[in-house]
Amino acid sequence: MNLRGLLFILFFSMFSQLYGDKLFTVIIDPGHGGNNIGATHGDILEKHLTLELSMRIKTFFDKHPLKNVSIHFTRTGDIDIPVKNRIEMIEKLKPDFFITIHFNSQKLLSTNRGFEIYYPPDKLSDNSDIKAKSYHKANLSFLYGTVFRDLFLKTNLYSVWKLPLNMFTQKHGFLLFDDTTVPGLLLEVAYVSSPEDRACIENPQFMNDTAWFIYEAIKHITKN
Repeated sequence: MNLRGLLFILFFSMFSQLYGDKLFTVIIDPGHGGNNIGATHGDILEKHLTLELSMRIKTFFDKHPLKNVSIHFTRTGDIDIPVKNRIEMIEKLKPDFFITIHFNSQKLLSTNRGFEIYYPPDKLSDNSDIKAKSYHKANLSFLYGTVFRDLFLKTNLYSVWKLPLNMFTQKHGFLLFDDTTVPGLLLEVAYVSSPEDRACIENPQFMNDTAWFIYEAIKHITKN
């Protein structure tokens, strides 16, 4: 067994001991909303995609609730919530984990496509307490991200829809990462600027498969 595999097992062993029957709280943040429409292509608006996907995730949790798992959403309607307010929500609730959902665009390069997973970097600081907390947050985020990455490669998104896993890396300069103190992931589901990705996005079954994948990833994180 390689070192990464060993660390993964040790992490989930510690996770089980730490959480046991404790409530595990997750915030799902549908990006954009209201006047903040996000990426666009024709009549496709990112704000609608992120909300639709999040509500499909909510439906799965309503139909198949997980024991000791509490799911919250930063928005459930088409409203513009400033980033600072999203940060305040996260910091007030102090979830064990948050996921912010977005769709990508690269208008100058329509060949860019695929699913992307980002996690927060370590903060550089001379303060040992800040450095330790930042390392803990970044390390947990990375480990949660590996669950999403590994599960993605086993889903219909990869095998049927042929959506590539384009990125799994740190994200610098992202306020939801920089100004929150809990583990989190940014999921960029697909590129609205890509003809191939748009064909997926416009199919309700793709959105359903994506919602099920996110539900299953959260289930793996909280149950393993």
